[in-house]
Amino acid sequence: MRGFIEELRYRNVFRVAIAYIVAGWLIAQATDLAADAFDAPDWVMKMLIVVLLIGLPVALFLAWAYELTPDGVKRAKDLPEDMPKDPRASSQLNRATLVALVIAVAWLGWDKLQQPTAEPIPETPVEAAVDTAIETTAEVAAETKKKSIAVLPFVNMSSDAEQAWFSDGLTEEILNALARTPDLLVAARTSSFKYKASHEDIPTIARELGVAHVLEGSVRSARDRLRVTAQLIRASDGFHLWSQTYDRQPEDVIAIQEDIALEIATALETAMDPEALARMVSSGTNSVPAFNAYLEGLAIDSSSLSTGDTYSFLRARDAYKRAVELDPEFSFAYWELAKFWEVQLRTANIVAGIVELPREQMLAEFDDAIEKAIRFERDPINQARVRILQAMQDLQPAEALRLNTEYLRERPNDQQAQAYQLSLLTDLGAIDELRAAIEEFERRDGYDLLVNNNSITNSMLTGDKEFVRLFVQGALRRMPDRPFIQYQSHRSLLFAGDIDGAAALIPAIEASDLPETTRTIILLRQACAEGKLAEARRIFEEFDAKFSDDLSMAWISHKIMGLDDEAHAMLAPLDENREFDALFDFVSYHYFDARKYPNLVELIRSQGVEPREPLEMPYRCKT
Repeated sequence: MRGFIEELRYRNVFRVAIAYIVAGWLIAQATDLAADAFDAPDWVMKMLIVVLLIGLPVALFLAWAYELTPDGVKRAKDLPEDMPKDPRASSQLNRATLVALVIAVAWLGWDKLQQPTAEPIPETPVEAAVDTAIETTAEVAAETKKKSIAVLPFVNMSSDAEQAWFSDGLTEEILNALARTPDLLVAARTSSFKYKASHEDIPTIARELGVAHVLEGSVRSARDRLRVTAQLIRASDGFHLWSQTYDRQPEDVIAIQEDIALEIATALETAMDPEALARMVSSGTNSVPAFNAYLEGLAIDSSSLSTGDTYSFLRARDAYKRAVELDPEFSFAYWELAKFWEVQLRTANIVAGIVELPREQMLAEFDDAIEKAIRFERDPINQARVRILQAMQDLQPAEALRLNTEYLRERPNDQQAQAYQLSLLTDLGAIDELRAAIEEFERRDGYDLLVNNNSITNSMLTGDKEFVRLFVQGALRRMPDRPFIQYQSHRSLLFAGDIDGAAALIPAIEASDLPETTRTIILLRQACAEGKLAEARRIFEEFDAKFSDDLSMAWISHKIMGLDDEAHAMLAPLDENREFDALFDFVSYHYFDARKYPNLVELIRSQGVEPREPLEMPYRCKT
């Protein structure tokens, strides 16, 4: 009587098990490949795995219960115990297993060859000190580098090309959610989106952006189905740390976005505990229609910053308004609305003036949005960023800087907060800290449009023309086709004495969608810088006749022409009437002399600082 183990060997149960496992693996791999090619739903693979698992004990039972004999397959219990074993059963099973193993090895080898090889990514410093907001050591910087990521724009696989805003908006919100995780370094939206429709491989993209990981994916959206694929790739070896396909109903989009951000943050081993991390990546709403409207607003906003079409911001505002109508407690959408109205209230902002409403009504819109953004936000850190904007609008730059510095400790990747930091340091005349912040934020990423716009403009306050010139050249190399960057760079290059470099930007600016006032003022600057007084006078007279109701542009044009007394007379009534909400915007101009406005001086001193001395405008007309 044979023992149990010996009986299993005798009846080829072990051989059947090995053959079944190898063959099952091959079937699963082939099915997975076919499922991806035909966009099969997730349940197909799940069902196959269940069937294969159920089939294993069935195959083992059949191997035990039946025997291959010269007369065919017979039940084992009906055969004499001393009947000799038919050698064909073992040899056929051996051959089948060997063939399956050869195919499996060949499959694995082919799959390995598909993985891209990567050149080593040079280590670059990621963290440095900016004021008291970001303090770190080289070891922490190196650790942060390991947790760096770029989120590439998800590919729109929908049949409707108009759905591109959905994939862009979803990408933007995933990026925003990851950026809220303090110990992840997330490449700016602008840097990632420049690779939209790019054929560059992942290692090259990662090397150019200075990140260790890349998230890519696709979106296929239909009326009753939403398919989102995402994969996290380690750039150094092309290894997929995480991948997932979500085949869900459209109403699951919020859960998908939050799950992707949560899975990525977890895969990169952040220091956040799971509960805190889940709160951090939350979208802030349970309403899918509201979330979709919010995604549309994000996509339009980002596109407008890239194209220079300022009136597109109105469509973004309308999308955010739809979002809060659909979910009256959607704090993130109220935050975006508050930012929109804050810009419209700025006298000297390029985007200001696209809404023809009385200032009092715009202020009421801002107050309503900011109050609801604070009231409905449950995360105290998110509340803090809203209070920063409130303090800025209330002309409390010292308090806003304190809040923003504390906020940047928690959210060092927030590019909006970085842009605010630069503006606030400028308003308070903290020139040394301003220069350090410009350098720090450039090292952290260097591609965000808002941060670069502020850096280019405010760099002139350092008075270091070489510093200004080098920074502008770097920004133009990183973002050569961004109208806002080109406009700000034109002025800064003239300040640095690079008249030819500034002139080279003019054709692209004139061909852009920037406002006509902006496109015309650069011609006036350039004519004065080149000493073409007659041409400058002609441009100025035409400009003054057409745009005299634009206070900011009228003041700038008079300063360029050297008409300082007339320029001062334009702003004096604002100081006399203590209309600081309009007058304070001019403090950021390097050639603005706040000391000529006694009430403004009083306000600046109330912030604990003295008004700074203005710098010369080297490109002004000299008569």
